[in-house]
Amino acid sequence: PSVIPSNTPSDTHSSSPTISNAPSSSPITSVELQRRQEMAAAAVAVSGSASIDDTTTPQHNALEWLLLDDDLQLNASSPSFEQRYSMSTFYFATTNNGQNTWINCGADASTSSCSSESQRFLSSSSECDWLGITCNGSGEITNIDIRENGLAGDVSVIIKELVSLSSSLEGLRLSINALSSTIPTEIGQLSNLQSLFLNNNNLVGTIPTSPENLSKLTTFSVGNNGMDGTIPGEIFHPTLVGLDLDDNNFHGTLPSEMFTSSLGLANIDIGGNAFEGTVPKGFGNLTNMKLLYIQNNKFVGTLPPELFVSASLSMLNCSHNDLNGTLPDELYGATSLRTLDLSSNEFSGAISTKIGDLEDLTKLNLRSNKFVGAIPSTMGLLDELISLDVSFNLLSGIMPDEVCSLRNSSGLFIELVADCSGSSPQITCANTCCSKCEIGHGA
Repeated sequence: PSVIPSNTPSDTHSSSPTISNAPSSSPITSVELQRRQEMAAAAVAVSGSASIDDTTTPQHNALEWLLLDDDLQLNASSPSFEQRYSMSTFYFATTNNGQNTWINCGADASTSSCSSESQRFLSSSSECDWLGITCNGSGEITNIDIRENGLAGDVSVIIKELVSLSSSLEGLRLSINALSSTIPTEIGQLSNLQSLFLNNNNLVGTIPTSPENLSKLTTFSVGNNGMDGTIPGEIFHPTLVGLDLDDNNFHGTLPSEMFTSSLGLANIDIGGNAFEGTVPKGFGNLTNMKLLYIQNNKFVGTLPPELFVSASLSMLNCSHNDLNGTLPDELYGATSLRTLDLSSNEFSGAISTKIGDLEDLTKLNLRSNKFVGAIPSTMGLLDELISLDVSFNLLSGIMPDEVCSLRNSSGLFIELVADCSGSSPQITCANTCCSKCEIGHGA
């Protein structure tokens, strides 16, 4: 039977716990009874009476561990009680109440390795020493970084319990685990949060609007989940630098706030969704943009010249959309570009000789478009190239000697793909030049 005092059913967090009549193997002293009542009341203030009274919840199990098994034997007035309770609840919530295990530093030493026993969750050391936990000089938790560690469970329960740490918590990174359910509105109560990484889990549902309260947030990462819906403009703040929404089921157009409220955005990955409409000219407002991935969406129309305003733009992936038209001249002024992927669209026209101005390019993918004419010899100026793919286009002629010479002389340039196969190849490529010949649209 539970040793936790039970509560009279109540909708508030302030109900007074009363001791359970469950039998006990030994008499409980009045001091211990008072300790249990006070700790139960403190836990109720954080989690609510329903969570504490229900013996199947991680909150109940965390409090029972603190009462009976924690070597520190804290009481409700201990300075670290609340955050130790929160982190214990976190552990039980991500291990099915201890029935499952973590990869590293879980509570059970027989099923989970740990380089230092002081880092093991539910050990006798301070919770500030537990795996992935960082505290400030006052002993308050500022960062939780437990990525790729076999965590499972309901993310809404976890975040709700972390609200008690809102005055100090600045970073939360739970990437590459098996967390499920939806992001709760309570995420907006973590008012000091600067970075949020929930990517590569099993989350579903929409992004709540409550992040409008996260005015210090620099990174918002929920990529590689099963989320859906449109993107709320409320997530965009002046502090936001990194946005990762890739490989979900988000749809609709990009909100205008992205280009008016978060002008410091530098790294944007929204690929692998169902965003639609034209590529917004508002990208021109993001003058610090370094990385933009919009591949595998439903964008239409031409590439706006404004896309290339940022002098820092080094990675651009627009592949697998329905983009068309000729490439804007402004592209060739984006001389910081290192990777450019425009494959699997409907781009047309000739490839400009100005392509040689992009001297930092390491990867250029123009595959599966409708480019016409000759391959410009100025591509031979791209002496940083590792990969070039111009296959499945309407190009013709010979692969320029300048490109072949670069491939044969450079130890870096390992991949050159063109439509040089078939009975009537569109591109004539010297034997040692192209690494792979496609039949393309020819016979």
